[in-house]
Amino acid sequence: MREGHIAILVSLDVKGAFDAAWWPSTLKTLKELKCPKNLYNLAKSYFSERTATLSTNTMQMERDVTKGCPQGSCCGPGFWNIQFNSLLNLNFGKRTKAIAFANDLLIATRAETMREAENLTNIEISKILNWAKDNKIIFNEQKSKVMVITRRKRRENKDVLIYLNNKPLEQ
Repeated sequence: MREGHIAILVSLDVKGAFDAAWWPSTLKTLKELKCPKNLYNLAKSYFSERTATLSTNTMQMERDVTKGCPQGSCCGPGFWNIQFNSLLNLNFGKRTKAIAFANDLLIATRAETMREAENLTNIEISKILNWAKDNKIIFNEQKSKVMVITRRKRRENKDVLIYLNNKPLEQ
């Protein structure tokens, strides 16, 4: 980062993370990636007719499962990455980088002024929220955080207003 520039880092937390993966989105992404038909059909079968059973001494309940990637499964993390990777392919501005590891997302935006960095970051987050809506993913504003980085020598107000779900994020 050049001296005098500002960077805003936003860490975004996915509410429910692996449990939130929406299967139609994963299948759509596999099609867009031109996944071989046999592997696509295997994934489609993996997502079909899944149930969860809860058994106690006095009762047993069974429910259909329609979303989620079991973390203990061999396929779950891969399916999550397939869906989440489509977020990284959004058309971010040239001053923004998106980095993900598993279900953690970091957005880094740089600019010459604090206000410009704030505005650019809010624009990029709105792109992410549109993606999230399309993919039935919710970001948790209580666990998402903002950090400002600068090499400026002069003192100035480093408070920024970055919004997620129409709520300001904690800095």
